[in-house]
Amino acid sequence: MKAVRFLILLAIIALICTGSANAGQLLNKLITVCTQDQNPPADLVQRYRNGEFPNDRNTHCMMRCIALNLGVYDDLNGIHMHDTWQMFRGGRPASQEKAFAEQHRQCITQQMKDVPSDDYCGRVYAVYQCYKDEYEALLRNVRQGAAKARN
Repeated sequence: MKAVRFLILLAIIALICTGSANAGQLLNKLITVCTQDQNPPADLVQRYRNGEFPNDRNTHCMMRCIALNLGVYDDLNGIHMHDTWQMFRGGRPASQEKAFAEQHRQCITQQMKDVPSDDYCGRVYAVYQCYKDEYEALLRNVRQGAAKARN
């Protein structure tokens, strides 16, 4: 099972890092899958597709679903530092992984201090706050790659 998750994660990372239109489609599919049961308003789903994630319960749980599906988070262990490093590495040398992890660990500790341990959706949203800049940069790269593919 772990090997399958790892292969899925590698495929996702490869798609995202290439900035292909497929990566954008994958992210849209995850948003669709992760909002199905919640049935949020259409304008909220569009905000997600635009990379906007407001601080509300629907968003928190949608983000948890995405993180679980990407294999970068689980409720027992929390965020998987190495997997997030792989996703957001962006050409940086491997020697920077330890500093990246420590920076994010400190941020996560700070963000989590007021989130109840049984609020799994809220915990993921708190972690997201520490990766927000990297995610937005990744989203920009995906959009630019999709735009180039259309031209």
